[in-house]
Amino acid sequence: MTEPFAARHTLPRHHGLAVAVITSVVAVVSSLIALEGRVPGWEAEGLRFFNRWPDWLEPGLWVLQQFGVVVAPLLAGLVVARHTRNWWYLLPFALILPLKLGIEKAVVKQLVDRQRPFVSVGPEIDVRGSAFEGPSFPSGHTTTAFAMAVLLCVFLPRRWWPLPLTWAALVGVSRLYHGEHNVLDVVAGAAIGTGLATIVWLVVVNRLIKRESESARPVTTGLEQSTLTP
Repeated sequence: MTEPFAARHTLPRHHGLAVAVITSVVAVVSSLIALEGRVPGWEAEGLRFFNRWPDWLEPGLWVLQQFGVVVAPLLAGLVVARHTRNWWYLLPFALILPLKLGIEKAVVKQLVDRQRPFVSVGPEIDVRGSAFEGPSFPSGHTTTAFAMAVLLCVFLPRRWWPLPLTWAALVGVSRLYHGEHNVLDVVAGAAIGTGLATIVWLVVVNRLIKRESESARPVTTGLEQSTLTP
């Protein structure tokens, strides 16, 4: 039976750098559009589309968005470490929180001062949570969800990759439905989370997988070598 979690995938450097560049461009462009706190008409309409979904969806979407709370990556990392029997694999998931706080809160939120939809779009937005005002850009839940989803892909068969990535996307949709973020908040959060996880994959996870692979190789003694040599 195939293990649900195993260290299956290293990330080629050129692929990782390409993803990092693309996500950086998306985050920068989104930031420039939202820089002065404004919400373009097309963005407001996108928010209203999701915000107007029926109320009976709220319990399910509330559950889905818990994938983006700050403790979720640690829980995911614990599951992965337990199944792989390698507690070093908890490290990349633990790195998500400080990296997220450093980029999202200490940098981006300081540069882009845009308020929650109830203020930046208008009181017609149905806020189904507690976030009526305060800094909105980018979406922290979406950042966390995408970072965790990308790291989970390291340990899952490729055919399962759509599962965590779709769930991460639904976290962003849930934030729009709950009226707590604008569209570009979610787009930037997805880009930042994906970029952060990609860098962690390149710098940390690749090395952990390589080290585990090297330690699993059988050691051939001199006697064995002489026996095998014709």
